[in-house]
Amino acid sequence: MTVTELQKERRPAKYLKRLPLVLEILPGQAGEGLVVIFEPGSYEHLSLKELCDQALARKDLSIEEQVILEDINRQLAGGKLLVRGRELKGGALEFASVEETETGEEYLYLPIRAIKPQEGGCRPRKGTCGFR
Repeated sequence: MTVTELQKERRPAKYLKRLPLVLEILPGQAGEGLVVIFEPGSYEHLSLKELCDQALARKDLSIEEQVILEDINRQLAGGKLLVRGRELKGGALEFASVEETETGEEYLYLPIRAIKPQEGGCRPRKGTCGFR
């Protein structure tokens, strides 16, 4: 058995159902991000990187979504996309969790963070960093 077959075997039955994927790319530590919904069957063959590229390439954005996209692009200048603290490797099913709407419909939710590394500061010492 391959590793993929073993992973599929270990997944609960919920993962075997075809569910829509809700991908949310969050800039930095923001609470809201750019949300893109993929229909069942449209995302399984794509890598996480390809899904994120599709989400970030969208042109039909509202003004609020455009502001979020600008924040994401600012974070990506020198930063990277992370899923659960790791770089984007693999497919959506490896990292998505099953969520449920208020009406009881199930979907897969996958949060991705656009993180820019902290810029270095300096330790406050006499005569540096505004410390006197």
